[in-house]
Amino acid sequence: MPSWNIHIAQTERLLARGGAVAHTVRDANAFLFGNLVPDIQVGYMVPGIEEPIPYRITHCAEPAPIPKPREREFWDEFVAPLAAQMGEADRTCTVVEPGDIRREIDRVNRIHFAHRYRDQEPVAADECGASGDAPAPRDERSRFDLVLGAWAHLMADNLWNTRVNEFLDAHGGKPSEQFRIKKQNDFDGFGKTLEIHALPRETSALVAAAAEFPQYAIGRMQVHDALVVAHEIVRTNGVAEHAPYMLLTEEFFTSVFEEVLDVTEQALEERLG
Repeated sequence: MPSWNIHIAQTERLLARGGAVAHTVRDANAFLFGNLVPDIQVGYMVPGIEEPIPYRITHCAEPAPIPKPREREFWDEFVAPLAAQMGEADRTCTVVEPGDIRREIDRVNRIHFAHRYRDQEPVAADECGASGDAPAPRDERSRFDLVLGAWAHLMADNLWNTRVNEFLDAHGGKPSEQFRIKKQNDFDGFGKTLEIHALPRETSALVAAAAEFPQYAIGRMQVHDALVVAHEIVRTNGVAEHAPYMLLTEEFFTSVFEEVLDVTEQALEERLG
């Protein structure tokens, strides 16, 4: 399964593309957090979850060595009703532009990764978005973008796991404990090489949207704990090299990563178009 560094990287790329995702999402912060949501309550990434929700529920998936989340089921159950409530004009209005995202990434980098900018001229506050926060989107819009992010997570997991299964079939392998260890090693190695910058922020709009997540409520403390984990992942990610892959290949990761972006954009455009 892709870890949060991969999900964050794919979210950044989707928003920066200027395609269907960027033209639909209004609250990029909620969409980014939504891309982490399915892994929070199950307890995989966030420690201390007192009452974990089984993976088969959080990911709409049948138990299997390499499960495939039913992203379409999640879409029909949770995304489509919210989209219908807001109406066509509301959900296709563009307020998140690639340039805005790049400025926000630059602003956050200068705060958290100042050493990267030591030899550069400082950027004025109004150029990098630090002079003041934009008005918060309506809570209902933030909730929709959070739910849309959760769907994008399931779409990504489905495609990654489908391609892993196909890779095994093509090379005569089968799921096993040895396979699991090798796969995890490879995904960890690939994920840590990705340069990521987007840091979810604990805003009132995000906390409200998480509490009203239609599949199950996510409390304020769970939001906070998830953000702590996400921030540490972003802070430590972007290594230059990784250990040799034990099962998969560089070509596999490059190809599937791009395919996830293309398929997500295409599905969103077709379903909301």
